[in-house]
Amino acid sequence: MSGNDWLAAWDELIATGTGAAIEEFWLARLAEGVEEPAPFMEALRRLRHAGKKTVAATLLELAEEQATESRAWNARRAFLGELLRLGIGSEERWRAGLEECVRSLWADRPSLAALLARYPLRTVRKPAAALEELETWLEFDVGGVFAMAGRGAGRVVEANPALGMLRLDFEKEKRVPMPIDAARKFLTALPPGHFLRRRLEERDALAREATDDPAGTLAALLESLGGPLGVPEIKEALGGLVPDAAWTGWWTRARKHPRLLTSGTGVKVRYRLAAGAGAEDELRVEFERADLEGRLALARRHGGRRSALGPEMARVLLADAGGSVVEPGLAWEALALAARLGADDDEVNAARRALLERAGAATLLAAAGDVPQREAVLGLVRESLPDWQAVYAAWLPRESNPRLLGVVATALARGGASDRVAAFLDDVFLHPQRLPAAFVWACEAVAEEGLAGLLADRVTGPLLIRLVDLAERREFGPLRTRLKEILSARGLAGVIVQQHLSEEQGKRLLQMLESHGQLTDERAWLRRAVAMRFPQLQPAAASEAVPALKETVVRLQKDLKDLLERQIPDTLKAIQIAKEHGDLRENFEYHAARARQELLSARAAQIQADLARVKVIDPATIDPARVRVGTRVRIEPDGGGEARVYTILGPYEADAERGVLSIGSDAAQALLDREAGEAVTLDGAHWTIAAIEQAT
Repeated sequence: MSGNDWLAAWDELIATGTGAAIEEFWLARLAEGVEEPAPFMEALRRLRHAGKKTVAATLLELAEEQATESRAWNARRAFLGELLRLGIGSEERWRAGLEECVRSLWADRPSLAALLARYPLRTVRKPAAALEELETWLEFDVGGVFAMAGRGAGRVVEANPALGMLRLDFEKEKRVPMPIDAARKFLTALPPGHFLRRRLEERDALAREATDDPAGTLAALLESLGGPLGVPEIKEALGGLVPDAAWTGWWTRARKHPRLLTSGTGVKVRYRLAAGAGAEDELRVEFERADLEGRLALARRHGGRRSALGPEMARVLLADAGGSVVEPGLAWEALALAARLGADDDEVNAARRALLERAGAATLLAAAGDVPQREAVLGLVRESLPDWQAVYAAWLPRESNPRLLGVVATALARGGASDRVAAFLDDVFLHPQRLPAAFVWACEAVAEEGLAGLLADRVTGPLLIRLVDLAERREFGPLRTRLKEILSARGLAGVIVQQHLSEEQGKRLLQMLESHGQLTDERAWLRRAVAMRFPQLQPAAASEAVPALKETVVRLQKDLKDLLERQIPDTLKAIQIAKEHGDLRENFEYHAARARQELLSARAAQIQADLARVKVIDPATIDPARVRVGTRVRIEPDGGGEARVYTILGPYEADAERGVLSIGSDAAQALLDREAGEAVTLDGAHWTIAAIEQAT
């Protein structure tokens, strides 16, 4: 059963099936294989969204067991991460399982044992973050061979997690530093046999092959680098292997390879290899024999450059797209490509409408591969369906692209369906962590024509406080660049500080900004802006006590000792060593060490300041007659529904995913000093405090 068929059947089962039927269906899917965890994770997400959280937890544990039995380590790692994130089952067992996955997936890495000791998954406070760092270092471990633009192939000869630095030996440069944070951006792994890797490891043998077999060497180069390549790129890759004096004769012989194909003219001529033994005839045969995915790939590569093949390919793709068993995403892509290759516009449009009717709007939108395709589907939906507004409203929570979110929301608002957009925005601002892309888009769209009226009353001081908190969270990591703009003087934050922030909200914001965060520049600007708006707040904010549990104080003291006695001295020593390497302008290691020293010093200063103002709290001594720091609060929605439980603690214990709120958070401030039975407004909804007890 395909992924789409499975999830469609799964949705029906969630709506109508019993728990036993759901479990039976799940076990059948597990038996088919769990190597690809994504469909299982999506199925569980839908099950939880339907309110069946207990069943979802049981099925997740079954998936982990199947992955363990099948030795499907990638899938098991994903399931274990979800079990830990949701707090299901034995945390100790899941952590041990994560370590087993790492040992199995990276068994050939020489630094595995040392890195597991540095990132102890069984005991580290945040296993997900530790796993990400650990596997980054394993990916770029000593001995790995990578390509870097401008330098060619290089081997990792040193990996130093303490300094966050790699060193690589390239053909012409040795011990070149590379910050680990930049490795994925600048380094590309080279598998055994890759042409550039052979240049590094088998240079003499490769030079002999180039002399003896120019055509074969050119083919090997094009296959490794993926082509198409121009003459300058080919000549650069062969530098030192083919002498300059022999280049003309060598190139004449190399171009006789029977699979060599060209495109472009003049200085823009590019060379590549045909997929088979010949050129156009071979491509035609290969295209006829391929399935639809293969035909799409061939048409993209060759249809536009070969006038004889393009129209032929367009006709076949147009016919293929009409098949009743063709997946909607492939069918839509086939029609788009057929149009580009010259298919009749009327025939393409008729086929698109037929596909929309067959697959349904939601399925077709979900299957569209990229933003332009989704935009085209949305346009077709609006042109063809009388209930397009319902389709648009249902698609809003599933869209992540900011431009398309604006297109859909604006179309609904201008089409008389502002209430649908308002309902979506209510959900976005109530649960931003479920819809992070939509939340960031909404904060950017407050001034957009057609949406400003729907967003105006949401631009408030509490929104800014929430933005500062959310911007540091992991799920908002991919959106952090846009969040920085929102939190700048030019963005929404500047508007809120100047026009909507109250003194009490400014006080809470300053309390939040006292804690450490990654957005250093934005937090510093906000502190200055709030202090300028409310000068009377700065001394008061600086003198307030910081509540913390006894064990938290001990942890902070240990962290501070480690910073002052180990991390900062080690970094200062590294700076001194880096200085000895010469010109500081291009000394990556020096600048990385300096940046780390500044970060560590700022962190130490913050901890020292907070420890000087710390107030140790013991929940066992707290009077639960009212909501106070150190109490647990149960609140119930006035209209019925799922209750929430929050624990109020200090900023260093806060963990929103586990329901632990910092005293400075907006939610905590709304609850503090309330009694059982009192009504509160939280996240725009009305609640009643059902019970208050001491935190444990």
